[in-house]
Amino acid sequence: MVRVKRRYLVAEVVPENPQKFKFHNKGLFEAVKSSVRQLHGDFGEAAVSNGMQVKYLNPETHLAFVRVLRGPHQLAASALSVISSIDGQPATLRMLYPAATIRHALLFVKKHHEEKLRELEASLKSPQEKDAWTSRKQQLTSSQSPSSPSS
Repeated sequence: MVRVKRRYLVAEVVPENPQKFKFHNKGLFEAVKSSVRQLHGDFGEAAVSNGMQVKYLNPETHLAFVRVLRGPHQLAASALSVISSIDGQPATLRMLYPAATIRHALLFVKKHHEEKLRELEASLKSPQEKDAWTSRKQQLTSSQSPSSPSS
């Protein structure tokens, strides 16, 4: 018996109006499926929708993991850039990384977020902004550190 090989497409949803934009797994699934149908016809839709699933969706960072079978993942990846709306709301998708495992997708997302934070820190101009950022960063890291068990 041969194992099923899958790919995880890491994509960023770029909405036109980020404040009012809300999306769900089913809406993203349908948008990808209809985009594949538009580009690659019935064959593409059948090949992609067989093993496709939206595994992860973060409305705060607008990142999504779409799991597809290896092979048809190229059809799905090419269709991501054609998407113009999700759940009737105008948005585009930007393919960031095709990962072989969900672990590698998460490692990429971690590096991606660290890079975005470095860009944010570099864009801070005034000393007040930098001080506010460092204090907020310290609050976040102290709240996420594991507490030691009391004896």
